[in-house]
Amino acid sequence: MTFDQIQTFYMVATLGTYRRAAEQLNATQPTVSARILALEDRLGTRLFDRSGHRVALTPQGRLFLGYAEKLLRTRADALRAIGSTGELAGILRIGASDTMAITWIPDFLSFLRQSHPKAVVELHIAASHQLRNDILARQIDIAFMIGPVSHAQIVNHPLCACPMVLTAAAKLDLPARKLTTRDLLAHEIFTFDRLTRPFQDFRQHLDETGRSAIRLSPVNSLQAIILLVKRGLGIGAVPMAVIEKDVASGELTVLRSEIELPDLQFCISYSTGPDMAAQSRIRDLAKEFLTTRNYGESIRILY
Repeated sequence: MTFDQIQTFYMVATLGTYRRAAEQLNATQPTVSARILALEDRLGTRLFDRSGHRVALTPQGRLFLGYAEKLLRTRADALRAIGSTGELAGILRIGASDTMAITWIPDFLSFLRQSHPKAVVELHIAASHQLRNDILARQIDIAFMIGPVSHAQIVNHPLCACPMVLTAAAKLDLPARKLTTRDLLAHEIFTFDRLTRPFQDFRQHLDETGRSAIRLSPVNSLQAIILLVKRGLGIGAVPMAVIEKDVASGELTVLRSEIELPDLQFCISYSTGPDMAAQSRIRDLAKEFLTTRNYGESIRILY
């Protein structure tokens, strides 16, 4: 029985198919099948029921999964204690929501490159609901996203809060007073994609306060929202952190209104597993980085 066989078993058990396990292990499906067959032969029992498209653990397989996790965790602990300096190396697949990607992530990646030159970062920008799916499919290692994510296989650590504001182009010449619902009815409000939590929360707030007639126009790109607003095509409901420079330059203005927008709560999220050393290190580095920066009230640290 080898660690390659145990790790392969663990990946098939958690991902549900030989194909996805092979992708994560950078191996062929025949190789994965051979390792599982060898492991089953060594243990003298079937670990998987292969009757359907997705494999399912047998009772003995479920029992062995707990031992496999312990063995892989022990190996990871031993390698860290004896042979590791804590330096990150290899390919790190980091996911980030638009808000995080536009604000502090570029500077953080520069910091990461300088402090861990052996690490190669693959950055995945997506909405938080997609990042959740990518974590579960193990297509990314860690994500900075709206959270916390409610799933038994995902670990969440509070990161920061970003206040939401209504903004418009200065050339739109909206009144300086607090805008009423009637004022807002005259404009489209561009905001996050329909499937996102910010859109759903905003829509629910409008419905509960009797303002359902206000037109929300979902856009699946935060940068596109800002561009539309700068062109004077409507009002934007966006995190303050992403428009600070535009407000300071006078191109955009922050509006006062009767609508109260909830802050966006961001987490560091990643999948549970026997070896989360890289994820834990990135988490700690991200927190260390944000602590040394001063974003004022636009990015409020939560840890």
